[in-house]
Amino acid sequence: MNAKKTLTRQIIERMALLVIPLFGVYLLMKFTYNPHAHCVGNEHRHTMGPVGYIILGAAIIIIWVLAIIFEQIWRYFKKDRKVSFVILFLLLLVIISMICFI
Repeated sequence: MNAKKTLTRQIIERMALLVIPLFGVYLLMKFTYNPHAHCVGNEHRHTMGPVGYIILGAAIIIIWVLAIIFEQIWRYFKKDRKVSFVILFLLLLVIISMICFI
């Protein structure tokens, strides 16, 4: 039972390292981006502001995936098989969801 809790904790920790920064980018966009900031009178001049936030979110995901790949290699040489399979599962899950998003 203790090993199962440890694996669950491993999953939660790694997903939190991905979800918390992405949620921060979402909050940053939600509270700071104003699409009508450059409008003059009745002329709407929308900017492509959300594209920058999407690029920032993609950079966070890429850095997370690279860190997970590095940890996967490190766990392989350390011979920690259970955590290695958990990391592999998370990596595949994120890669599949990225492919579906694109």
